[in-house]
Amino acid sequence: MDKDFGDLSMALVTYTADKSGIVTITLNDETNLNAMSDEMALEFSALVSQIKAQGLAKVILLTGAGRSFSAGGHLAMLDAKRAKTKTENRAGMLVFYSSFLSILELKVPIIAVLHGAAVGAGLCLACAADIRIAAENTKLGFTFLKLGLHPGMGGTFFVPRIIGRSAATELLLTGKIISADEGLRIGLVSRIVPLEALREAALATASEILACGPEARQQLLATMRGDLAGLPAALEHEAEMQSINYSSPEFAEGIAAIQEKRPPKF
Repeated sequence: MDKDFGDLSMALVTYTADKSGIVTITLNDETNLNAMSDEMALEFSALVSQIKAQGLAKVILLTGAGRSFSAGGHLAMLDAKRAKTKTENRAGMLVFYSSFLSILELKVPIIAVLHGAAVGAGLCLACAADIRIAAENTKLGFTFLKLGLHPGMGGTFFVPRIIGRSAATELLLTGKIISADEGLRIGLVSRIVPLEALREAALATASEILACGPEARQQLLATMRGDLAGLPAALEHEAEMQSINYSSPEFAEGIAAIQEKRPPKF
């Protein structure tokens, strides 16, 4: 690591950087397959704020430690929401979403580097990235409805923009898990590489980006991301819907099914 960057790593989110400005942010809760908790959200937001203040990052690689990118929302966190009020859950989800999506404030290219499982809120976060590269055998899915839960983390905003409304609606409505090959076919990921070559492929892509003109690069990034003005409204709606779901019998059954490792009985 180049000493000018400093060590910004935290417990649940780690950070490395090289002298060229390639920064790696790693979700770091291997025991829980990097499931996204309120604690991870706070660390993620704090890390992004520090990276933004430094102003040294030129490309971000977003990864997960251990066997997976992210298994989605942390089960214990989700289960605890059943005891909270609708108002508390709505406000809490908006904070949760914005903490992770604060990565967009960095205004540099973001490459999501996927392996193992990339599902639920984890895959939605990856869809906020500009490029997604997946290892062979990566499993992808927006599994919210399997829990009896409306999608969140900007999934209803980002996913249709990436793969189109029809394909997005199918994946979101069914909650099905698809292969990396299927993800490549529909445009959810841009490339598949062997697991052992994943890091190298992501770094090579980042280096290719850095070889281009910095001003034009920033202009194109803004062009390709398009108008994000609709994102806050989408997040507000997702938070409202999820705040209703958390107190429902349907969600209780979805949680119980996961805990008991059985299909839900809706």
